[in-house]
Amino acid sequence: MDKLLEIKNLKTYFQYEDKVIPAVDDVSIFIKKNSVLGLVGESGCGKTMTALSITRLLPTRDCEIVSGEIIFNGSNLVDMREEDLRDLRGRDIAYIFQEPSTSLNPVLSIKEQISEIVWLHRKDIENSKEEEFIIQQLQKVGIKLAEEKINFFPHQLSGGEKQRVMIAMAMVSKPKLIVADEPTTALDVTIQAQILDLLNELKTEYNLSILFISHDLNVIGELADYIAVMYAGQIVEFTDAKKLIKQPQHPYTKGLFDCLPERQSGQNRKLNAIAGEVPKADNFPQGCRFHPRCSQVFEKCKKEMPSIFKMESGQEVRCWLYSK
Repeated sequence: MDKLLEIKNLKTYFQYEDKVIPAVDDVSIFIKKNSVLGLVGESGCGKTMTALSITRLLPTRDCEIVSGEIIFNGSNLVDMREEDLRDLRGRDIAYIFQEPSTSLNPVLSIKEQISEIVWLHRKDIENSKEEEFIIQQLQKVGIKLAEEKINFFPHQLSGGEKQRVMIAMAMVSKPKLIVADEPTTALDVTIQAQILDLLNELKTEYNLSILFISHDLNVIGELADYIAVMYAGQIVEFTDAKKLIKQPQHPYTKGLFDCLPERQSGQNRKLNAIAGEVPKADNFPQGCRFHPRCSQVFEKCKKEMPSIFKMESGQEVRCWLYSK
């Protein structure tokens, strides 16, 4: 199996005075070359912190990778020097964030913003060819009238166009891996589908690998080859996308599927919901972190943390129901 990225037992903690907050706690996942890994879970479960940990884009000095490995293309990024990691960010690993309006600089034109990336990562582009190159990048992601819109400011573009600009910026350096952190959340359903189709086309054309983060199982199911389900800083289920969609194993994964409207029957049936909420990282319960919300909980769940159990089907599940 040809893995581009492999995260092994990653722990990323916040440390405030004498308090340790495990935002990402013993996470192990991988992404094959030219494939999409969907990372799904409710807000606050650690998805974005996992993504930011990959290139050590951590939010504060109080947050650090405590242990684990992040092997990218044969190199352990946890041990990489900051200057080498700075070169890798945006070049080999590019990010597309959730809200393009906050990611794009409001006082710089689209041309100026993409030019900065060209200057940093594409020394092969001559100055005289730069504008033509930028127009081509915008055209590749489906922006119409790119020759005009290259000089637009972000507020002059629609939400879908802004997200396409973010994708164009990510593609400038021909990255090996794109981390897309809920890139369709702020968009309407029609534009959302177009962005998913675009990412799929780019993946095929450029042999990209994508880490696609979402809280929406329908979106994940459209794009992903593999799916990792995250809850309270941990991976609770990890397997092939088709297997997970057909037969989810963890009670939390089953709960997420049961919440989908198309799984409800009857016109007047009330939508299902998972009781309670994701616990805060500074107040995780003892034992299995999902047990206060689980309909299949038993006494062991409340006392001991389950390990990842590998089933005969190949599915990996963190649940005492599957212990041997």
